[in-house]
Amino acid sequence: MKKTIIALIMALTAIGGYAMIETLSIEQLVQGADVVVKGRITAVKPAGKLPEGPEILACLFEVNEAMKGEAKAGENLKIKNYRGVEDMPEFSEGTTYVLFLKKNENHYEVFNSIQGSWPIDEHGKLQGMGYGKTIEQIKAVIDSIPLKQPRFEPLTL
Repeated sequence: MKKTIIALIMALTAIGGYAMIETLSIEQLVQGADVVVKGRITAVKPAGKLPEGPEILACLFEVNEAMKGEAKAGENLKIKNYRGVEDMPEFSEGTTYVLFLKKNENHYEVFNSIQGSWPIDEHGKLQGMGYGKTIEQIKAVIDSIPLKQPRFEPLTL
C-alpha cells in the first residue's frame, strides 16, 4: 500500500510539472522580444472583453530607456494586456518596469507572459521573474547578440 501511495504522489508531481509555464533564460527573453524597454505605466484602461471571459486592457507605457528595438526614450507604447488570465502581468499605473515586448500590428504584447514583465522597486532593484538580475546583465546580453546580416539576392540575367 505504501508503494502505491508513493507511486501516486510521484505521478501527480510529474503531471503537475507540465502545467507550469516554461521558464526562459535572460538570453531567450532578449532574443524573443522585439523591444526591451525600461519605463513606467502611465495608464491602464479597460478596452473590452473576450468571449471567453478575460477583460482586455489598454496600457500606456512611457519609455525612459530603450535597450533593444525601435522604441525611443520619451515615446509612449501601447500595450495590450488581459485581466483575469493566469500568469499575465498585472500592471499598476505609476509603477516602473523592464518589459520584454513583441510587436503585434499597432500595439505591443508582453513576451512570454509574466516572465517578460519585471517590476522595479523603489531602490532600483528588479523584481518578479527578474529578481537578482540587473539592467547591466540585460544590456550585456543585448550586446552579445550577433548583428543581423543583410540578405543578398542572387543576381540573374
